[in-house]
Amino acid sequence: MLQIILAILAFGVLVIVHEFGHFITAKRGGVQVNEFWIGMGPTLLKHEHKGTLYCLKLLPFGGACVMEGEDGESENEHAFGKARLPRRMLIVCAGALMNFLVGFLIVLAVMQPNGPNGGYIVSTIASVDPASTAAGDLQAGDEILKIDGYHILVRSDFETALSRSGSTTHEVTVRRDGEKVTLSSVKLEAAVIDANGNKRIGITFAELPDSLGMHLSMSVRTAVNYARLVWSSVGMLVSGQVGVDQLSGPVGVAEVMADTAKYSMISFFQLVAFISINLGVMNLLPLPALDGGRLVFLIIEGIRRKPVPPRYEGYVHAAGLMLLLMLMVYVTGQDILRIFTGS
Repeated sequence: MLQIILAILAFGVLVIVHEFGHFITAKRGGVQVNEFWIGMGPTLLKHEHKGTLYCLKLLPFGGACVMEGEDGESENEHAFGKARLPRRMLIVCAGALMNFLVGFLIVLAVMQPNGPNGGYIVSTIASVDPASTAAGDLQAGDEILKIDGYHILVRSDFETALSRSGSTTHEVTVRRDGEKVTLSSVKLEAAVIDANGNKRIGITFAELPDSLGMHLSMSVRTAVNYARLVWSSVGMLVSGQVGVDQLSGPVGVAEVMADTAKYSMISFFQLVAFISINLGVMNLLPLPALDGGRLVFLIIEGIRRKPVPPRYEGYVHAAGLMLLLMLMVYVTGQDILRIFTGS
């Protein structure tokens, strides 16, 4: 039960962080914020301060930042629509940017060396077994940059890149002696038998000592990798490689977070960082009712030199919100079904 409560609170905090990004940039930009909620559902406490009604809601997840004139016309000089276009763009993007920032800070806080000697395993090759199928192409000192066009940011990307192709022959780009070299036909096949009788590719990667610079570099690479994984998942969903029935809603996410918390708090916070970055990426998708959809209308305004009539934009966002709510109901139902059936 404690892990479930922790998971719900963590998910709620990430949503509040997102809304706080909108709130603080609106306030700093002179835009009137009418209401700021923490939580959802019935109001437990409320307090008005400098024209903003602050509310604490019953359900410990979700939140909202309600700005004057955000979804319609307003004559108030501090309305959202009266702010300069760059300021409105920043306000719209600020929620996602806060999620990216918080995700990175969590990664920075929990990142730990993963090497046997207390350092970080990187994508630079330490040695190549003479029996390896890659021995004729790759050599010690090569830093692997790309495999079949897939950028290698962290060590685990090596296996990820190989799994994306059904072939054992790959195009590999490395940095060798300070220069980029592209090897068009590198065979990476598990053909070397180790001391335990397991088949390996036969490549050993270097371990670099832990330092402030290395810690920061690995944290940045990991955070960027999280964002890329989310973007790749969206691409797989659009292309049909992943079905809508495989999506998880808040219930499914909370269950995974609770299970992870039982296993390891470090893993739990890594998952929280991933979800935070996930929220940032998803909210910037150019879909109605999401921040990305609002940003599209602002970009159109910049091109046309005049805004889209608010009622038309409102219709689009209302339709998008309806579809989004239908999707949320569906994935939540799928989550509950999976929990009860154990599938």
